[in-house]
Amino acid sequence: MGILQRYVWGEVFRAFAMALITMTCIFVLFMVAAQAMGSGMLTPRDVVRLVPYIVPSTLPYTTPVSLLFAVTVVYGRIAGDNEIIAVKSAGVSVMTVIWPTIFLGAAVSGVLWYMSRTWIPSSAHEAKLVLFRDMEDVVYKFLKRDKQFSLPGSPITIKVQDVEERKLIKPVFRKKEKQPDGSETYSMTIQAKAAWLHFDIDRKVVVVELEEGVTQKHGGDQEAAILPEKGQSFDFPLPEQNNKMISNKAIQEFTNAEIDTELVDVRSHLVNDRKRQAIAAGMLFAAGNIGDVKWGDVHEAFTQNSYYKKRENELGTEKQLRTSMAFGSLLFVVLGTPVGIRFAKRDFLSAFMTCFLPIIGLYYPLMLLGINVGKEGTIGPNSYMALWISNLVLALLAGWVYPRIIKY
Repeated sequence: MGILQRYVWGEVFRAFAMALITMTCIFVLFMVAAQAMGSGMLTPRDVVRLVPYIVPSTLPYTTPVSLLFAVTVVYGRIAGDNEIIAVKSAGVSVMTVIWPTIFLGAAVSGVLWYMSRTWIPSSAHEAKLVLFRDMEDVVYKFLKRDKQFSLPGSPITIKVQDVEERKLIKPVFRKKEKQPDGSETYSMTIQAKAAWLHFDIDRKVVVVELEEGVTQKHGGDQEAAILPEKGQSFDFPLPEQNNKMISNKAIQEFTNAEIDTELVDVRSHLVNDRKRQAIAAGMLFAAGNIGDVKWGDVHEAFTQNSYYKKRENELGTEKQLRTSMAFGSLLFVVLGTPVGIRFAKRDFLSAFMTCFLPIIGLYYPLMLLGINVGKEGTIGPNSYMALWISNLVLALLAGWVYPRIIKY
């Protein structure tokens, strides 16, 4: 690589690094704020632990835009300063100063492609689990500060006199139940001299150990009972939405290896389930035992078939989306570079916006269209290939622009 290529590559790389750091910080700020507002349970320590897992999830979105910013700013400036004209006057092709940036874009796309298959989905899943790993600490902190706490979605409300390390002083547990008219009322109260909480994530319950506990059921007879001194404990389930959040991984949290494993299972169901039920029913028909046909199982197999088709489309779409978005980073460079030269803006903001608005306004709507088509299976079993429409359009535009830049 010559001096000219190193100079251009260095300018683009510096602009790209600056833009990537800035945009990632902004994305992370908004995402952490959304997580904190949504859960209502994140402490500053949780936020610090959450950030390293959120950063990878932002890269598929911040990296292409940062590359676009870098190439439009740098090539717009050097073209505005007549450096491109100087290069051509020296008898050197304009592609000489473009190739280094294309190689940079290809390298970034390759790294992003690999990360989107492994590290990024794993980090997304770990980010979701940060809250639940330290849930005990969070609850104790809320109780120490507010002297009361109710786990979102849980029927149990806890009030305490004080908290000493992991010990609740004079806690009161009250359980709510829904009435036939839809209203809620307290059905039970448990008081104790002290208590300790333990979140059993495997069983998805909160275990409460009591010292000198008394329970009272609220009803017509106001029944009350003193709990035995030894083995005083009870548990209550974690809220349903939290259970689902812990146990169920979203497709975006699957690595590509996990997606492939899931696809094998789904396609096995698609091939075999309906066929198995149809053969069984056909054999019973042939034997004259129509009454033995399990129509419920036949109906369930046909119903499940629709679910597995949708699941296959979603998994295939997610897999193609990762590759398509990673490759899109290269196309942002390929198209952004000649557009930046063509407009030759010394003002970096106008150079960026001139290229940014048309490309973003075209690329991402087509990407969203491809996602919808892929998930719905609108155009057949390989509908997820529609995700490549946005990249194809950028490639065609680049093919239309480059001859004009080479002559420029």
